[in-house]
Amino acid sequence: MTTALASRASVARRPLFGLVPWGAAAVLFAVLMLHLTFDLPGHLRSIGGSPAPVPAPTPEPRPGLVSLTEAKLKAAGVGIDEARTVELPTELGVAGRIEVNADRRVEVRSRAAGIVREVHVTLGKKVKKGDPLVTLDSPDVGTARLNLRARQRELITARIEAGWKSQIADTVAQLIPEITKGVDPGILEKEFADRPLGGFRALLLQAYTEFDIAAHEEEKTSLLRGKEVIGEHPAVVAKHTRQGLQARLFSTIEQAKFDAEQQRRLADQALKLAESAVVDAGQRLRILGVDEDIQRLLDRADEAQDAAKDEDVTAYRIDAPFDGTIITKSAVPSQRADPIDLLFVLADLADVWVTANIPESDLAKIPTIEGGPVKLTATAYPDRVFEAKLLSVGAMLDPMTRTVPLLARTENADGMLRPGMFARILFDGPDSESALTIPASALVEVEGKPGVFRPEATADGAQEFALRDIEIGREVGDRVVVKSGLAPGDRVVARGAFALKSELILQSQGDDD
Repeated sequence: MTTALASRASVARRPLFGLVPWGAAAVLFAVLMLHLTFDLPGHLRSIGGSPAPVPAPTPEPRPGLVSLTEAKLKAAGVGIDEARTVELPTELGVAGRIEVNADRRVEVRSRAAGIVREVHVTLGKKVKKGDPLVTLDSPDVGTARLNLRARQRELITARIEAGWKSQIADTVAQLIPEITKGVDPGILEKEFADRPLGGFRALLLQAYTEFDIAAHEEEKTSLLRGKEVIGEHPAVVAKHTRQGLQARLFSTIEQAKFDAEQQRRLADQALKLAESAVVDAGQRLRILGVDEDIQRLLDRADEAQDAAKDEDVTAYRIDAPFDGTIITKSAVPSQRADPIDLLFVLADLADVWVTANIPESDLAKIPTIEGGPVKLTATAYPDRVFEAKLLSVGAMLDPMTRTVPLLARTENADGMLRPGMFARILFDGPDSESALTIPASALVEVEGKPGVFRPEATADGAQEFALRDIEIGREVGDRVVVKSGLAPGDRVVARGAFALKSELILQSQGDDD
């Protein structure tokens, strides 16, 4: 039994003796790791190595800070000025309202009754002078156009008649001297065969031919009487016949000369009457609102006749009288339009009026120099100041409101000021006040906020500029009032601020990338 127990004890001790080497190895590994941890730099030096340097953290750039190299600083032409306190006149303001310039507002109506055929514009549309607004079908305009075309046809006929009569009168004036010279009738007949003479050809040439025959007959009988071939009576008859025909020829010449000129005068008069009729017909169309070129109607009546063949005589187009905006629209297709009916209201909003009522108590404080400059602000744009010109201050006080009307005008090329907006007209008052100001050139706008750049010197002597947000007031000449954000004597960039703003934007875009 003793032997069996000893045998079991021997078997039980074998696993314990097998674990001893593994435990020793674990202890040695732990000691080695501790040594390496606390003496890593020395260990690395012992094997000829060195630890990698740990990089220093990069400082975050300050927002709104601009750093310029020497070259960029020179190119920007930066100039420095100081915020200064100055004495300024107090600012007075009166409430006002934006209104349409009454001198540039027109109510568009039809001068002739008709039916709206087509409307060419919509409410709020901007139009140029001469742009079509509406086209109507107007019987009155059609009747006036037809009358004009009839007068033009009469003018064409009158011109032809006047031209013909003038040519005849000129030819008669050329023929009569040839007759009085005694040129042979046969020669005259050939010379004037292709020239216009009208009824005067037969009248003059026949009378001249008969006289020429009588003259030859007298000459022949005179020779025969001298030779006593014939008696005295035939010679006397031939003489008296020649004298009678000569008198009739002279009478015919005188009458023909007068009649030719008279016919020319009558034709010219008829032509002028025809021209006057065309002018009257054109003016009638103008009265109805149809713009006709009167001189063209006279000079090119034949061309107008050709164009009238396919003309829409009842079409009546109303055009914009000047550049502007449609602020009221009443015209619709197929409606009847009479001269009393309002079709559109057109207004030129390139400049607008500002009206206000000045209380009696403030009247003495308000400058009343007409044409003098004033400023105004609009409720819709509180941060913007508009330049305006004082037009008038009323001469009479309203007994009900105890106020005096004031009228100013301001340019509105960008269309920001709209009629009906509330505004405030600003004046320089009689008193003065101290205000902190900076040059207007120092002011920049970044992300919709006003600000200035202030110079800052770094430790290494480089030049940096920090953006400082400020609250601004009114502009006075070339300076701007600063309400907050700066103190007297603070240095600001007065020249080159825009270049700094551009550099700031470029730097911010680089940071985003």
